[in-house]
Amino acid sequence: MIKKLPVLLNPYIKTRYPYEKLKICRRCNHFTVLGESECPVCNKPALQNVEERAAAILQRSMWRSRLIVLLIMTIGLVMSESAMQTSLFAAGSLLLLALLWTMQRRSTPALLLMQLEKLFQREAYTLFAGLVNDREMAIQVFHDGDKPLAYEMLREIGALVHTDQLRVEQILLLQSFVLRKDMDLMLEPLLMNHFNPDLARYIGEIAKVRRDLIKENTFRYVLLHEAQILKMEQGESILIGVTGAAVRMKRYISLYPYLVLRYARKLPKDRFLRLYRIVQSSPGSSSLYDEVMDIYNEKYKWDEDFQLKSK
Repeated sequence: MIKKLPVLLNPYIKTRYPYEKLKICRRCNHFTVLGESECPVCNKPALQNVEERAAAILQRSMWRSRLIVLLIMTIGLVMSESAMQTSLFAAGSLLLLALLWTMQRRSTPALLLMQLEKLFQREAYTLFAGLVNDREMAIQVFHDGDKPLAYEMLREIGALVHTDQLRVEQILLLQSFVLRKDMDLMLEPLLMNHFNPDLARYIGEIAKVRRDLIKENTFRYVLLHEAQILKMEQGESILIGVTGAAVRMKRYISLYPYLVLRYARKLPKDRFLRLYRIVQSSPGSSSLYDEVMDIYNEKYKWDEDFQLKSK
């Protein structure tokens, strides 16, 4: 059995959009999500946020439009044949410039998103190469023995790179740590479309320390691969743990009654007590209700905790 490491993980700083952490070097044009100010390729303190790069490109484009209007105004003023023409052309040009300025100002957020999209399309290969280099740096850190830092690096890359290989690497690292309730853990970003035993084992660990992270996507994953999980050495324990997480909320019990029904009898006392209280709050004729009451009558009918809670 592999000995798990007690570690401290830095909290994951969430952003509204994953690309907000992406940076590009002003010197060598290298992309990275791992650098703070120094480029990991050219080692120059020239990293800037991709939004800053897109904003700079957009500003240059806007100023070109404004300069074109000013150039037209200058030519018009030079070619004017009378004071009246000069005044009218100057007034019209200034009005056009003010209108252009206002339109650019109001449309800046939308134009910035368009410029970002163009930047990513234009630099698609460079972006891919930069993220590949980031992963190689994380793997090197892992080989150097700093597993917590390697995981944190892969976690940052994983916000932009959604591949099962990267998910598995994060899961394997997490499985080598002693997981605690106070750790900034994640689950749903690590879910895959196919069955993976390492992911199933990780779900089992999460069910012990952070039941709140088990949500609908995880329940669906477990139900889809229930038969394969049961074949695992600790497969039934994993499913019991996930069922214990399901009884957190009445909604989950309503959505996945057959999962709860299959493993209710093997729930720990505290989780079954939670389930009992929920079904008692809205009694009715159903297979789950009947099963819960049968278990209660067989195992807990004279248990003081159940008597106190049911009053």
